[in-house]
Amino acid sequence: MPDTHEEFEFNIGDYIQIFFKRKWIIFFSFLVVFLAVFIYTNLQTPIYRASLLFRIETQIVLPSEVVFPSPELFMKTELSDYVRRVTSRPILEEVAAELGWIKEEMNAEKRDSITTWIMDNVEAVELKKGKMIRLYYKSKDPQEAAHVVNTIFEIFKKANIEERNIQIRKVRMFVEKALNDVSGKLKQQEERLRELTTAGTIGTGSSIIEDINALEKLRSTLSTQFTERHPEIVSLNDEITALKTKLKNLPKEEFEYRILERDINIDETLYNDLKERLQEVQIKEVEEIDNVIMVDPAKPPTWIYYPDAKKNYFIAVVLGLGLGVALAFVAEQLDTSIRKIDDIEGFLKASVLGIIPYCSDKDKEKAKARKKWRSFFRKEGRGKVKVEPLDVLALDESTDQRFIEAFRILSVNLQMRFGEAGGRLKSKIIMFTSSSPKDGKSLITSNLSVIMSQMGYKVLLLDTDTRRPMVHKNFGLKNSKNGLTDILMGAVELEGGTKTATDIMLALSDADKIMNKSWLNNLHIITAGSSFPNPANLFNSDKMNDILDQMRGKYDIIIVDSPPILTVSEPSIMCPKVDEVILIFRAGFTSRLILKRARQQIEGTRGKGSLSGIIVNNANAESGRYGYYGYDKYYGKYDHYYAKSPSDLKRGEES
Repeated sequence: MPDTHEEFEFNIGDYIQIFFKRKWIIFFSFLVVFLAVFIYTNLQTPIYRASLLFRIETQIVLPSEVVFPSPELFMKTELSDYVRRVTSRPILEEVAAELGWIKEEMNAEKRDSITTWIMDNVEAVELKKGKMIRLYYKSKDPQEAAHVVNTIFEIFKKANIEERNIQIRKVRMFVEKALNDVSGKLKQQEERLRELTTAGTIGTGSSIIEDINALEKLRSTLSTQFTERHPEIVSLNDEITALKTKLKNLPKEEFEYRILERDINIDETLYNDLKERLQEVQIKEVEEIDNVIMVDPAKPPTWIYYPDAKKNYFIAVVLGLGLGVALAFVAEQLDTSIRKIDDIEGFLKASVLGIIPYCSDKDKEKAKARKKWRSFFRKEGRGKVKVEPLDVLALDESTDQRFIEAFRILSVNLQMRFGEAGGRLKSKIIMFTSSSPKDGKSLITSNLSVIMSQMGYKVLLLDTDTRRPMVHKNFGLKNSKNGLTDILMGAVELEGGTKTATDIMLALSDADKIMNKSWLNNLHIITAGSSFPNPANLFNSDKMNDILDQMRGKYDIIIVDSPPILTVSEPSIMCPKVDEVILIFRAGFTSRLILKRARQQIEGTRGKGSLSGIIVNNANAESGRYGYYGYDKYYGKYDHYYAKSPSDLKRGEES
């Protein structure tokens, strides 16, 4: 995907041209928006907003803490809870009553309406840094705004103190109740213990149980060293048995005695703790626990909060200019022509990998004499000149260098873009397609395969355009048999359907001119093959996947010549099967809408942003502008080419 920042740098001049071209649209859009905002702003009633800042103290040392240091008696409250409470309905209803806005004779509906009005105009924002809260209130009167927000704080402060003291009061009542319960329980336990002591009970049962536990523990230790018949273990067993017999004969009071002693000790400790806690709570109850501290009281505001004229005017400028620019670009987009090569990258969001130069079909003198306005309204068929089949095998140093360098640049770009370490391509399947017919796909792929072969790559040129094949014509081969469709139908093996240098030499009438071209051994070709009624079924088969896998292992690059993606279904089937998809765009022919549909079709099969690159064919580098974009049916009649052969270039120069 190209760098978007780089695209905008190259298109600044274009944008400036659009701004000047559509300047009246921008001006009137700005004027309408700004006047509308200006009138709206000045018709609004001014609203003032007063603010107050207070802090929530989370750690307060009370006088009682010096005498009775203890943890907090109530749960810690989060800052967000204070934010909700200060703007809660009970607080604001009390504020309304304090301000005299709510009278005793008012019904519930009227009270609720006034409270809701205050809630709509009050706002609390927590400032976590410093544990502070900013309180706002909006009003048409600045004095009223400050008075209301100060009143809200005072009411909230008072309610907060009362709420915290209520919590301490509840703690004191709980401690008193617990102390009374423990005191009554202790009296009952002590009375029962006295009765048992008077009856002569001394808790022998518990002592016997402790002795039994000690003997069993000793027996367990000895069992790891001796057998059950050892005298010491036998003696321990006898003692344990005797104690258990004695324990069975004891009265239950002997057991109850020890239990009472333990419970009394526990309850006495609890009683003392509760008594000390009660004294502490009683002292805290008379203290006022206030952790809400004023930082900055509210003052009558001197500036208007709403409407914010400066902000509105700034927005009006931005919106007005933005709308004007947007409308200018909309108007520009209604013109479906793409005028410059750089526009293609911005429109298709993909890099231009190669630019194949425009080659006129008339001689240069006639081309110069042509009126400038006619370049924008060229029609297919005007000035047509028939040319001979492309002689791609003559693509060497004697060829016009502008043309051959264009393909070399394309080859290097492919190598650097899709190559591995060192920039070399390895086992890459690259499909070349277009949005509409007659964009020069077959001529570009044929020339590119020759250039790549000359660069030392092992290349396979695969013609998948079974409906209108052209590759075989470019190399003088026959397409009737032993092509791709024949391989897919199983009529011929992959090796038998692959054309090599030998096949090319046999097809030529004058093979001497390629005898010294060693690079031709690097080039293999698979023609489209015999006609088939529904080639989509063949392309969608497992056989095609197997063939592609075999090709990938044998060649450095497989160049797939595909039909236009918007005319037949085969390119959409092939898109997920290949590594890269490159769209060929013919300057002066294809519209924006067609290009957009082609990109969407590719991304629909491969995913968003999957278009690997673009090749511009028939480019006029001198003017940098393209003419009218036509769109013809795929099977229409054409009798001239736009990606020209080297021999055609030579003939043009000689004439």
